[in-house]
Amino acid sequence: MRVLLLTPFAPDAHHHHAAADTIVQLTPRLAEQVELFVYSPQHSGGAQRDDLKYTVLPATVTTRPSYLDRFRPEPAWLRQAWPREATREAAELIRRIRPDVVHAEYLQSAEVVSVDPASVLGLHDITEKVMVESYRASSGLERPYRLAEVVRTRRFERAAIRRAAAVITLSDADLVVAARYNPHTLLARPGIHVDDRSWSPPAATSRPRLVFAGAMWRRANVLVAQFLVRDVMPLVWRDMPEAELRIVGAEPAADVVGLGGSDSRVVVTGAVPDLRAEMLAAHTVVVPSIVGGGVLMKVAHAMALGCPVITSSGPADSVRGDASMLYVASTAGEIAAAVRAAVEAPADAAKRGRRARAHIERTFRWDDTVRSYLDAYRIAGEQ
Repeated sequence: MRVLLLTPFAPDAHHHHAAADTIVQLTPRLAEQVELFVYSPQHSGGAQRDDLKYTVLPATVTTRPSYLDRFRPEPAWLRQAWPREATREAAELIRRIRPDVVHAEYLQSAEVVSVDPASVLGLHDITEKVMVESYRASSGLERPYRLAEVVRTRRFERAAIRRAAAVITLSDADLVVAARYNPHTLLARPGIHVDDRSWSPPAATSRPRLVFAGAMWRRANVLVAQFLVRDVMPLVWRDMPEAELRIVGAEPAADVVGLGGSDSRVVVTGAVPDLRAEMLAAHTVVVPSIVGGGVLMKVAHAMALGCPVITSSGPADSVRGDASMLYVASTAGEIAAAVRAAVEAPADAAKRGRRARAHIERTFRWDDTVRSYLDAYRIAGEQ
């Protein structure tokens, strides 16, 4: 089977966000099963690597987002990673290569779904839900723009889901939503590597260390970092005045960097050589969600390490986790109480971590992921 994979994030590039755990890992595994061609606007030229199992199709796109994108019918966020010219270039590739299936991974590339009836749309979240939460978290002059993005995203996303021959989602909750508009919706939980290393409680005399991790240039993570510093940590410090919050992740926005100057007990690290080492050294990994959407990969990775993980109900549901393996908390008071529980009862924290690790190993398997994509290809190929 010949498949043309369209993705805003090149699978052979280095990414400081979830693409490193999803499309980068998925693509070579798919290439073992089908004849795979890959197009991404990030493939701007250069020789193809000899070790790749798929064919890279270079892009000639050079256009960057502009303020005019805020006034067009489609969502403005779409153009941050998928220029308008990329859609035209992808359509020409479809005519030239004549694939059996067109695979649009991420909603950004979904414009191309209407070009070929044998199409698969891979959704990493239900972006309408993310935009609604982003609107609710906004204020001032930003709110009208966020509301416009909700409306544009709703129209764009629902139309793309309906047009696709098959749809892939990463979580059960997203599967339920997408299936309302397309009966050929499948679940493909992303595979998670279970490291040889495993969390163990830090020394009883060590300073309590909390870790929040993510791509710190993303608005969703900025909002959580601000919430943790301004609302959660003052409650934690009442009982544990020495507790340290480490905000770990590449390219921290100015608002995040500023949090590190507000209190010496808040450390903004930027990119680190080994994110897993940061999690393993923590008393607990604190990764709630405000905006939400899809599977929160940092939650799954921390669980795979056997770390005590504090997260909110949405991310917990996305990984099929419960209170036997996670500390599920949403409000500032609930999160602060969970921090105290994890730090003061390390044996219970370790027990939850072991259950979480075993759950990830059972549930998030790459073989199952690839099988779901191949099922979607089969459905699309029959159109």
